[in-house]
Amino acid sequence: MGPVIGAGAHRPASCRPSCSKRQSGPLEIEALGRFARVRARQLLLPFKLLGRVADNSFVRSSVLITGLSLALSGVTLAGIGEWAAGRFDSSAVDPGSSTSAANLADYDGRAAAAFLPPLPVLPETTNYLPANTPGYTFHHDVPEVRLQFTVADEQGRLVQNLSPADVRILDDQSPVPRFTDFERDDNLPLRLGMVVDTSDSVKRVLPDEKTAALNFLDRVMRPQTDNAFVMAFGGNVRVWQTPTANRQQLIDAVQHLQQPGWGTRFFDALYSACTGQFSAQDDKQLVHRAIIVLSDGDDTQSFRGLADVIAIAQRSEIQIYGLTLHPQRSISRGDRILQELANQTGGRFYVAASSQDLSAAFAQIEQDLRAQYYVSFPPQARPGFHALRVEVQTPQKLEIHARQGYYALAP
Repeated sequence: MGPVIGAGAHRPASCRPSCSKRQSGPLEIEALGRFARVRARQLLLPFKLLGRVADNSFVRSSVLITGLSLALSGVTLAGIGEWAAGRFDSSAVDPGSSTSAANLADYDGRAAAAFLPPLPVLPETTNYLPANTPGYTFHHDVPEVRLQFTVADEQGRLVQNLSPADVRILDDQSPVPRFTDFERDDNLPLRLGMVVDTSDSVKRVLPDEKTAALNFLDRVMRPQTDNAFVMAFGGNVRVWQTPTANRQQLIDAVQHLQQPGWGTRFFDALYSACTGQFSAQDDKQLVHRAIIVLSDGDDTQSFRGLADVIAIAQRSEIQIYGLTLHPQRSISRGDRILQELANQTGGRFYVAASSQDLSAAFAQIEQDLRAQYYVSFPPQARPGFHALRVEVQTPQKLEIHARQGYYALAP
């Protein structure tokens, strides 16, 4: 009888496979754990890279700028939609011009202000303002139209011996039947604004402009009766000196003018000067309001436009004198804008080829400010904008500088 193998001897042999699994289990689990950790790190790597990129300040700025651009685009498209629906009405009135030396047919004010904020101004910019434009109100009650103008001969010499019989004024093409007042006054109190462009496009000529402005203020200001303010603009608009009769304070302000920000807010500066720097107290007396702007006429980022500045200047009886310093070989777009501002408000526009010419232009402005005719007459009953035209009935050819419109009050 062969040997009998007992249960105890058989069991280890039959148990070897199961015992082998129990001994290798922890190794496999550890290997699986390492594999899972490696895969997790691989999956998280793109998110970590995105996080580091997002921490970059340039990327954050780019994302912010892109978001703001999309938002502004949406607002602009909304404005265009309203305009297309007929909610903006900007029919134009041609007030006529007896002295216009430039044609602004190629100038579109909409390019200067694509979308205006909801203030009491035109929602878009046109070259002229309609008589029934909504949203405009004349805040001070003037019972008559006051018009000031200068008359010069072909050589530029002022004509100072006109009588009421020599002058005819057309109000919306209808002759004014009578004048309530007609005079030429050399001593009216002056209310002046010196508005200087300090942007990059004119910084080469800024020292010459400042020197000429200093000489002008020193000559023309009479502390007993006159006052003036100093404003500069680039990417921002800044008042360097509020209205004052102190000649030295004005001179100090001009000397310290510098670039306030990048860009050029030409129209915004003039609009701000017309609305914020002339006292309402002067409405009760006869004064001469004028702004002298030294600029190339370029604008890059104003909310306002050409029509807005013309409108507020005409309402406020402010003459705008434009001066620019560059060779006279060509006429730029900015020159045409400055010319139109002068034509519409009764001022003048000068192109100076040198600092000496600039001083001569200031001398001519000084003469104009002290030799003006003043006419007053009752306004027409129809409210809104009225085109004005001044004619002088003399045999010689004369050049007349007068604002070309006014706004009548609603009854």
